[in-house]
Amino acid sequence: MTFLQALLAGAIQGITEFLPVSSSGHLVIFHATFGESYESNMAFTVFLHLATLLSVFIMFHKDIWMLIREFFSAIGDCFKGKANFKTPERRFLLMVIIGSIPAAIVGVSMVLLGIDDMLENIFVVATMLILTATLMYLVDKLNKGNFTEKNAPLKSAWMVGLAQACALVPGLSRSGSTIFGGVLSGLTKEFAVRYSFILSIPIILGSGLVYLFDIVRTDTIEIEPLYWLAGFITAAICGIFAIKFIKVLINSSKFYIFSIYCLLASAFAFLVGFGVIGG
Repeated sequence: MTFLQALLAGAIQGITEFLPVSSSGHLVIFHATFGESYESNMAFTVFLHLATLLSVFIMFHKDIWMLIREFFSAIGDCFKGKANFKTPERRFLLMVIIGSIPAAIVGVSMVLLGIDDMLENIFVVATMLILTATLMYLVDKLNKGNFTEKNAPLKSAWMVGLAQACALVPGLSRSGSTIFGGVLSGLTKEFAVRYSFILSIPIILGSGLVYLFDIVRTDTIEIEPLYWLAGFITAAICGIFAIKFIKVLINSSKFYIFSIYCLLASAFAFLVGFGVIGG
């Protein structure tokens, strides 16, 4: 990997992790275009995911610290026999916990069954990008919901969680799927975005630990400090701007632009897969 490729990979990860266009799908396409295997760059990919995690912490630090405080406070209340999850803060915490369960179950199952590598296929990515395009077109068509952390039914958390679990397939956008699931279940678009991004924290941490264990076990880490640092900084900065962009765009009914982009990306992926581009 060259220095320029490290910068480009960081920019792709930072932008596509939060824009509804699938970061994992884009990285599969990126490595296939340059004739590299996705697996050979797994350690670097995990490192870039940590950079986007930093972006979430920076942009939603108030919500995150609130949830951390409420988590430990709720544990203390449980020991005292007076657990209460009726406040908006506790309800939000419960939604994050519930929403993380489906992806955790599906993710671990995929690794144990050994099908996670099979899904990292350029043709799978190309097909899933078409599905992502469809979801992004439908987001604009859905009626505006009115649920927030104050009154959202817990079934909304399950629906968003199931959408996130499905998005473990490369090419199906995690942010796009969870925003679609949130809006479909009646969440306001603003809360659907906030919930989607905060819900990314457990899944990024969890998948990072799983892949890190596998990387260490197989001794496949090849670190190029300067390249890794450049990619990390680029991913974190691009991630911040991507989050800001989505927060501005969510109420403009212009999510169809991501639909158009995903269709173009799908066509490009098919061309790469058939050997017309790259190699």
